Amino acid sequence: MLYAIERTLKLIQGFALYSPTSNQTIALQLERHARQRPTHPFLIFGERHYSYAQANALINQHADAYKKLGVGKGQVVALVMENRPEFLWHMFGLHKLGAVSSLINTHGQGDMLAHAIRICNPERVIVGSEIWSHFDEVRAKLAEVVTSKVDVDVDVDAPYAADLPVWGERLKDASEADPAETGTHTLQDQAAYIYTSGTTGLPKAAVVRHHRFFRGGRVWAGAALRFGPNDVLYNCLPLYHSNAVLLATSSVVTAGVTMALSRKFSRSRFWDEVRESRATSFIYIGELCRYLMNAEPSPRDRDHKVRVVTGNGLRPDIWEAFQQRFGIARVAEFYGATEGNCITLNLFNTVGSVGRLLPGMALARWDEAKQSFIRDSRGFCMKAKAGEPGILLGKIRPRGEFDGYQDKAASEKKIVRDAFEKGDAWFNTGDLLRADRVGNLFFMDRLGDTFRWKGENVATSEVQEQISKWPPACEVNVYGVQIQGTEGRAGMAAVVLSPDEPFDAAAFKTHVAGALPSYARPLFVRVMPEMQTTGTFKLKKTDLQKEGFDPRTVHDPLYFLHPERQEYVPLDLALHDAISTGRLRL
Repeated sequence: MLYAIERTLKLIQGFALYSPTSNQTIALQLERHARQRPTHPFLIFGERHYSYAQANALINQHADAYKKLGVGKGQVVALVMENRPEFLWHMFGLHKLGAVSSLINTHGQGDMLAHAIRICNPERVIVGSEIWSHFDEVRAKLAEVVTSKVDVDVDVDAPYAADLPVWGERLKDASEADPAETGTHTLQDQAAYIYTSGTTGLPKAAVVRHHRFFRGGRVWAGAALRFGPNDVLYNCLPLYHSNAVLLATSSVVTAGVTMALSRKFSRSRFWDEVRESRATSFIYIGELCRYLMNAEPSPRDRDHKVRVVTGNGLRPDIWEAFQQRFGIARVAEFYGATEGNCITLNLFNTVGSVGRLLPGMALARWDEAKQSFIRDSRGFCMKAKAGEPGILLGKIRPRGEFDGYQDKAASEKKIVRDAFEKGDAWFNTGDLLRADRVGNLFFMDRLGDTFRWKGENVATSEVQEQISKWPPACEVNVYGVQIQGTEGRAGMAAVVLSPDEPFDAAAFKTHVAGALPSYARPLFVRVMPEMQTTGTFKLKKTDLQKEGFDPRTVHDPLYFLHPERQEYVPLDLALHDAISTGRLRL
């Protein structure tokens, strides 16, 4: 048993898992499956089904079309497409040639979209007709990058009428034969750019090498999902996101099993699609599981074949209830970042944990007030004790490499040097976690999400978790807002209530008073009709923080925990001005 645990932990870290000179890319593995089990289903997309042989032939046609356009090893092609089979045909076709697929967030618009395309300096851009209107708005800003280098891949559900070439025309005479180049690329070669969410600024392009696809596939197919030969993984996450492409897609190809792909997440359609595809697992992120929990209970909640789910962002306040309601035997929650070298995986169904603190990782103590690491008399970082929060760091070394971003300056900002000894270098995840006495890790907050109020550090995730236990609350987002003349930031909670539930200020006050210390209770409450999230179901906080608690700009109902009356009262202009000018002492 101990040997099995040790071996699995080594798999997660990637030790002894690959040779940098190996050519066993995911694209080459897919080719092998096409020869060995050609009729086995690879992809289900609604009514469209593709075997491994069919998928490989279509991928080869895309590769041949790219080759005829002069696209080759190391060159970048930006893919701006929603989830559909053609996304995978393009990506794998490029990987067979050794080219780099730049996976653009389809929720980006305007300057964000133009920036994401521009910074990867693409040789070509492929735009799905379903995204055409967004791209057309920024064409003028990209003239120097994409002139005569754009093709439109027409989606059968999104008719196209514009002045650019149609990609499908290039496939008419393309070869279905495996390219000779596929087996020549190594796991150290770059495979993709995957972008950060851009929730706190413009997105950054993370460099992703083939070994990330390879290791993600091996670990998730074996340790997380434990695939058998006939398993089906349901994926409704966007393919531009690392969870969907590095973990879901790679694990499916590694094991030679089937992926059921959905265009996008739909709470009303989720379980129907899971049942129709006979999925045995699915991948999640962010608040997706909470959305499923917020749906009306159904007699069919357990009418499915799902035995395991994997992802990150399943909050402890709904973890056990989620498993119980939907009959999910195992949750393989993990921690990781696309650009990082720290990845952990909960192998033992430990409620709330993201896995174990592994060799080559450390939790460093953090001073929220000074916004810096706490260092000892020698100037070195201090490790957090059991139960104490700390910033997760990953040691940069030959097998714990940090590939960073396309922007080298941005990469350097993520490195902590001389952390625990002279000359060392560690990747700074920017995330606060804590470890229990046996090394189980528990996610607490992103660094920017923890704030200081009344001399105390407030973790927004912990406050959010407690407020989520208030029965009328369907969705909760907690963040800190600045008040002129005060130190730190005051807590504010945006809350979406159950249908037809009014905001009961007295009941809310009773709940938070019983669940949270005084300094952690939100000073402000905003009652919203729906919550703002990213395309991958992460709660948006930056815009809410900027909007603050001013009734002039916020048109949702606002409430304020009055320090004299000790109750939540409606926040009007007069009260806002009294707070902002300091006439009302907090």
